[in-house]
Amino acid sequence: MHGRRGGSVVHESSCRRAEGSGTELRTEEALDALMRPGVDACHDCDAAIVLIPVLQLGEGHR
Repeated sequence: MHGRRGGSVVHESSCRRAEGSGTELRTEEALDALMRPGVDACHDCDAAIVLIPVLQLGEGHR
């Protein structure tokens, strides 16, 4: 997964919308980033398909 720490969008590494200037994140880091206000998973690649359901499984366990 690619994303910018404190940025606004987390992408799958091969996403055409990834800017290339972001930092490659491990899965745990991508999930942590998505829990921050204003950060979203890209809906043009598999990031949202894979990561959003994982976050939903963990709701209520914070």
